[in-house]
Amino acid sequence: MKRVIQNILIVSVFFFGFCPAVKSQGGFQRWLQEKPKGLYNNTSFAIVSERGNLFSGMQTSFGYKFNPHLGLGGGIGIERFSNLPTYSYYEANFTLLPVFAELRYTVLKTRFSPVIAVQGGYKILVNTPSSQMDEWMTWIYPPYAWNYYYNYDIYHRGGPFVTIEIGVNAKVYKRFGIYASVDYSLWSVSGDNHYWVYQATSFDPGQTTAIVNEYITNVFAYQHIFLFRLGFTF
Repeated sequence: MKRVIQNILIVSVFFFGFCPAVKSQGGFQRWLQEKPKGLYNNTSFAIVSERGNLFSGMQTSFGYKFNPHLGLGGGIGIERFSNLPTYSYYEANFTLLPVFAELRYTVLKTRFSPVIAVQGGYKILVNTPSSQMDEWMTWIYPPYAWNYYYNYDIYHRGGPFVTIEIGVNAKVYKRFGIYASVDYSLWSVSGDNHYWVYQATSFDPGQTTAIVNEYITNVFAYQHIFLFRLGFTF
């Protein structure tokens, strides 16, 4: 009996000592609703791009909120873009793995709040895309000599990137919210331009010979795209 009374006293002291502390900070419910500081997560899916790419990827970021407004973190994602212009009129299909740090600012402490985020990092090129091939012919000495030309790009490396994101967070239940945003991303890719020249001759009927030369130069291209994202936060 004595042990039971001691346990009741200990629980009572803990309870009545803890509750005022929680109350003085606004209570547990306030912490659930406003999340003044602590860990956060933002996961979003790229629904559509300005170029018409549908469901082109997703990303998730984790970080720490220093107060109800300012958070600092980092994340990773996966992206797949089809027929993305590189430079001039060349296009290629890119699969990218962005790794980034981010600064996230929630403007208001209300159920609906604008959010501004800046991300910076590196987009790793997962595939080795090739652009479309240009080919043409010119006569050198018709009908005995002519040249065939082939020109295309192959990309091997991604590059640094920066993204500016503007969105709205709507709290649905306690710390869980639905998130929608529009972001603009700028990055670079690099690789090689391949330029082939076939110098063909046919002085004997039915017999054609050719001298083949390949010229390789480095290419560097900036990429940029607007994305509409939809996801969740907690």
